[in-house]
Amino acid sequence: MNSNILEAIEPFYVMEILEQAQKYEKKGINVSHLEIGEPTEKINNAIKDRAIKAISNNQDRYTHSLGLQALRIAIAANYKKNTGVNISEDRVVITTGSSGAIILGLLSSLEDKDEVILIEPYYPCYPQLVKIFGGRVKLFTTHSVDNYQINIKKLRKAITKRTKLIVINSPSNPSGVTQSEEVLKSIANLGIKVISDEIYQELNYEYKVDTMLNYKDDAIIVNGFAKFYSMTGWRLGYLIAPKTMIRNIQKLQQNMFICAPTISQHSAIGAFEIDNLEIERMKRDYKAKRDFIIKRLDDIGMPIDYSPDSTFYVICNMEKFKKNSLDLSLDILDKVGLAVAPGRDFGPNYDKYIRLSYASSMENLKEGLEKLNKYISEYT
Repeated sequence: MNSNILEAIEPFYVMEILEQAQKYEKKGINVSHLEIGEPTEKINNAIKDRAIKAISNNQDRYTHSLGLQALRIAIAANYKKNTGVNISEDRVVITTGSSGAIILGLLSSLEDKDEVILIEPYYPCYPQLVKIFGGRVKLFTTHSVDNYQINIKKLRKAITKRTKLIVINSPSNPSGVTQSEEVLKSIANLGIKVISDEIYQELNYEYKVDTMLNYKDDAIIVNGFAKFYSMTGWRLGYLIAPKTMIRNIQKLQQNMFICAPTISQHSAIGAFEIDNLEIERMKRDYKAKRDFIIKRLDDIGMPIDYSPDSTFYVICNMEKFKKNSLDLSLDILDKVGLAVAPGRDFGPNYDKYIRLSYASSMENLKEGLEKLNKYISEYT
């Protein structure tokens, strides 16, 4: 790979915070983790039982490169149930994590020097992968005053003849905001290819579950099992693409990954067997933690100036304390033992922000926010 491209790749800064926190923990220092978007919900037994059964039955060899048909059928059925959209299983590709889905989606969509519009704040890997695959990043920034909704009039003006692709993430990491039906419909009508990262699709507390496929049938959809089903280490995601793209995506999969992890594929079928009451209980718990974090931040003088409706994240403007979010995050960790994600990960215009994750327990969340209060009171 071109060394200039490698030099241009940004680190994943939240991982650097995590690694520093782990050094402190080895020294016996207590650290509260609000930096990583990793659910602490236990894996549901329906998922575990499927995995155990697969291992017991020696179902541990390569699968079809597109993935187990039974799992692809279950995914298509789940999209129908949750969003009303009809897709056939032959449009579904099972991938090694949603990261694998993003990689395959971008590789199958980009040509050298294509312009790709990324919606800021964004998931950190998007611009790095676009650079690696030869694309040109063009940022379109959203703001809290608009509740992080994409302003379509401004977006139209940002599009040029070189624009080939728009990548959206709704619900959003890091803002926790879902784009409205009107916004999604308007994006669909721009006449430009869309990759829609819907990994937090079902972690929505205020609105019905939606998908870009309801507005643009040829959208490329990224999704997975890590966040909603707490299967982060199982490394399983999926891509939904137009039938005309599947053969090329399959060839990329065969050459890059062969297939997704087999045991994880069998286990994921169990995700769709979880009782609806358990699903609703989990969503209520997350909603309660969201409500708590918003109220507690307001109490300590850090009000959230927008309305997060989804995921398990909020972002806070910290410019009155320090504009360099990485330095600030490292200082918070050093002074009070609280790990947060620096906004620098999510775009250059968000370097004055930090992201807080409420994916962990309520106990950890309360402890972490007390530490944040201590930092603000004693060190700013």
